[in-house]
Amino acid sequence: MALWIISYHIDFKMDDGTKITRKDMRTIEDEKMDTEDKAKAWLSDRYRNSSDPMVNMNGLLAGIENENLVIDEVILHEFNLEN
Repeated sequence: MALWIISYHIDFKMDDGTKITRKDMRTIEDEKMDTEDKAKAWLSDRYRNSSDPMVNMNGLLAGIENENLVIDEVILHEFNLEN
C-alpha cells in the first residue's frame, strides 16, 4: 500500500498589495494513486474544484486579489499491510 504525503503552500496577493503565504499538507492513501504525477494532479484538482479550503483562511476572507498553489514536496511512504 502507498501513502502519499504532499506539502504545499498557497501564496495570496491581497488587494492592498500585501502578500500572505499559508502552508499545509495532505495525505492520500489510495491504491490507484501509483505515481507522483497522479498525486500532484489529485491535489491540483482538489484545489480547483473543491469548496473546502486548502489552508487556514483566518483573516483572509476578504481582499484576496489572486492566489497561487505551489506544491513543495511529494513523499511516497510504502508499507505492507500484511506485517
